[in-house]
Amino acid sequence: MTQTHWPRVWVAFLAGCIGAFQIGKTFASLPTIIGELGLSLFQAGLILSLFSLIAAFAGAGLGLLSDRIGHLRTALAGLVTSAGGSFLGATASGIDMLLISRLIEGFGFIITIVALPSLISRSANDAQRPLVMGIWGAFMPAGIGASMIVTPVLLEWHGWRGLWNDVGMLILLWAAILYISFRGSEDKEETRLGTSDLITNILRAGPLLVVAGFICYSTLYQALTAFLPTMLVQDYDVELTLAAYIGAIVVVGNIIGNVSAGWLIGRGFTPWKLLTVSFIAMGFCASIVFFEFSDPALKAFFGFLFSAFGGMFPGTAFVLAARYAIRPSHMALMAGAMLQGAGIGQTIGPLMVSSVVEYSAQWSSANLVMIAMACIGLFCAWLLRSRT
Repeated sequence: MTQTHWPRVWVAFLAGCIGAFQIGKTFASLPTIIGELGLSLFQAGLILSLFSLIAAFAGAGLGLLSDRIGHLRTALAGLVTSAGGSFLGATASGIDMLLISRLIEGFGFIITIVALPSLISRSANDAQRPLVMGIWGAFMPAGIGASMIVTPVLLEWHGWRGLWNDVGMLILLWAAILYISFRGSEDKEETRLGTSDLITNILRAGPLLVVAGFICYSTLYQALTAFLPTMLVQDYDVELTLAAYIGAIVVVGNIIGNVSAGWLIGRGFTPWKLLTVSFIAMGFCASIVFFEFSDPALKAFFGFLFSAFGGMFPGTAFVLAARYAIRPSHMALMAGAMLQGAGIGQTIGPLMVSSVVEYSAQWSSANLVMIAMACIGLFCAWLLRSRT
């Protein structure tokens, strides 16, 4: 492609953002759900973690499926499935049905997210692909941040069940827009990928290190952004609306790192060095956020820095995914493997943090998890220095 098709890039990017509403809607509404359903902190962690369970077990396999049956078809199926899970969750009267609905939402979300990077990558030319993939890496914080901004208003208007229905309707609407924008765009002669391609593209040191790094990054990011509003409300008497907006600002900060990473790599910066900076900053900032001595304003400031520097990881990782794929237009398999790593981190992060905090009755205990994962991620970045 000689020119980047920016309208398609933005439509697919926004599809990812809207899909990420399924994550962000729980962050700000979690205190309300805990109160209404009488949940423990561990059960609240399950609500956050089960959404990523499908990604943790089947990300690479779903990526391979997307490369074989078509990325547009896969993305549309995922959006419709995710919307259905949201509608089901709105009817939940207890924890069991709510968890089932989160599994359905998670299945639809991961199907969508493994397919969209290929649609975006094929819409970009070679020169602008690093920037475009860096932008794509920001879909999660952009979607989560936007949903956290509007969630307090919708919660006050018609509660968390109404919010669940709103998100489902929005996802269905954007599925139609995605179809209209991309219909007829897929190459009929695309390479078919099989088991040998899975082995060749995934079971190499470079891709595996990126996947391992995604586990560390997602553990850190999901744990901090998920529990920051709850920590501010429960321990520092911050109003729910204000805590939600603080959480949204922290999440949106991640966009800075994503876009900056793509821009810097396009101008010759070494990926492993960006990853090194990202993990060092995340570990330090997370320790300040969870230490007891820091006040809400300090927690918000370092939470924002945590998110901004942390965003350099996914922005860099998606650029590397396009490099590791057989062709830039066939990166669903690599994206699926990375999201499988992300799903593992998103699953274990809130569970580990909620468990140690509940056991010790101190938020500062979360740093046992946060600092350890930052160090492991730093080691992965160091090993990537000769493979990027």
